[in-house]
Amino acid sequence: MTVVFSSENKIFSYDTYEKALTEIPCERITKYRDTVRSIQQRKEWKTSGSGANFMGMTADRIDADELPVQISGLAVCGGELVYGVNLEDVGSVYHRSFDPADTCEGLVRSSNEFVFGSFDCKGDKLAISMGVNIHSLHIAVMGINGSYDEYTDGDTIEENPCWSARKNGIYFSTAGYARNQNGVISATSPRSIAYLDLDRSSMTEILSDEKYDYLHAREGKGGELYYIRQPYGGEKPQNDITFKDIIMFPYRLIKGLFGFLNFFATIFGGEALKSGGASANGVKSKQRSQKDMIIEGNVINAEKLDKINEASGDKLSGIMPQSRMLIRRSADGSEEIIKKGVLDYAVTDGGEVIISNGRHIIKINKDGSEEHITKAKLAMNIALMK
Repeated sequence: MTVVFSSENKIFSYDTYEKALTEIPCERITKYRDTVRSIQQRKEWKTSGSGANFMGMTADRIDADELPVQISGLAVCGGELVYGVNLEDVGSVYHRSFDPADTCEGLVRSSNEFVFGSFDCKGDKLAISMGVNIHSLHIAVMGINGSYDEYTDGDTIEENPCWSARKNGIYFSTAGYARNQNGVISATSPRSIAYLDLDRSSMTEILSDEKYDYLHAREGKGGELYYIRQPYGGEKPQNDITFKDIIMFPYRLIKGLFGFLNFFATIFGGEALKSGGASANGVKSKQRSQKDMIIEGNVINAEKLDKINEASGDKLSGIMPQSRMLIRRSADGSEEIIKKGVLDYAVTDGGEVIISNGRHIIKINKDGSEEHITKAKLAMNIALMK
């Protein structure tokens, strides 16, 4: 079995028999970044040198590796890898072989009118979420030739479509929006799980609760339903003022004031107050890595949650809150918690579950025992190839 996943907007495959991790290049992203670098090099003469400095023609150089790109989805379709990528406002879906040396990619569809969310493959069709932006995704069925039919719309967001294992239908998560008088989204309802029956062209709500978000629904071969449940809106940081906050207030105030003065001096004086800071010639100091991330409503402090989960006795601790649970629901409605702290998952034909907790990918056997597969930072869009 091969596990395919995205990690920090790169695609990897892991052969569980050979125990080999392989990166699969995304030629679309590589070419995009190479094009940006080429354009910058051609224009570099305008913003470099003493003449450009004298005329004030300096500019910040864009780091092509930091450009906003997103691997939106992965699937195994007809023995090939299908992947979605959003480059700024342009969404594309490609198919390619699993051979990393093969640079040939086939275009399924590309559009500057749509971006794409995650998708699932069945036969030669993709159940895919797509929309004008990431906040307006709706469910469509797309052929590998790029043609598609949309099935949902409205002031909602529909995500994580997955084909039914037994019927001609699609499970997905959905939430509605509330807007203020200016038309701006002011709130999102709890995410529920719905089922789209393609034969009857009807939609049914399967699971909903005002206290919870239901996400990433998948149907097992036996008809059982898997999904992730988390508190509505995800875990939020505590906003209570502590004694430490009071003690640290003068220091933080001075630090903030100095940061403003440093910025002012850099912009208008051409030189930062502190060494190693940003300067007017476009050379920037390397920013510290972000500790906080937002994943489907969860504000994640990786360092803090990793320590908390490790303290709970989990040898393969992750970064997701324990309140985010993977659940299996049987036909009689009874629920079983498979694993806590799950970021994403996939289910094998044999009923084993492959999960990502943000640090590791783990196989959970039918008897509940666990096997470590590989380390993987923020592994998402998990797909399986036999």
